[in-house]
Amino acid sequence: MFLENLYHIKEGIVPHKLCDDIIKSGENLDIKDADIQDGNQANRKSKVSWLDDDTLKTSLSNLITIANEESKWNFSIREFEPLQYTIYNEGDHYDWHIDTHKKPYDNGLIRKLSFTMCLTDDYEGGEIELCQPHPNSDKTQFFKLDKVFKRGTMIVFPSHVWHKVHAVTKGTRKVLVGWVVGKPFI
Repeated sequence: MFLENLYHIKEGIVPHKLCDDIIKSGENLDIKDADIQDGNQANRKSKVSWLDDDTLKTSLSNLITIANEESKWNFSIREFEPLQYTIYNEGDHYDWHIDTHKKPYDNGLIRKLSFTMCLTDDYEGGEIELCQPHPNSDKTQFFKLDKVFKRGTMIVFPSHVWHKVHAVTKGTRKVLVGWVVGKPFI
């Protein structure tokens, strides 16, 4: 699938109060080491907790719809999965991966859009990098988003896009990560 836009960024679109509320909710849940369902655990180091908050999902749905339309993806999307509150401390990272799975879920839906909402900005490193592979390696494109995004920024991209989070070099990076599902592409 050719994508005219590999990612969509809206800086400062999420109010700071909502960022603070998400951090409070995420910190009050059971925080565990992140794992990888079908992969090498050395590829990922961070802590996570899970938020299944319908009110929060409703407030995020307009932002996802805007990103889907403005980026000209126009994917048919239906609902959110539970949201992942993620903490990256110094040295934490998540190496190259995609967010899609080998098969649809039992309900027939697949991950179509992924997002990261920046909840803090007092850290260094932790850059997001995306890749558009090409059979000729010299034509593969890498897009390193090499700035610390201000809290309240949302980054949305198709779930089948290869991406990584570089190691945090100073401070703590806190984000809300999520996935929006829909019927498989036909």
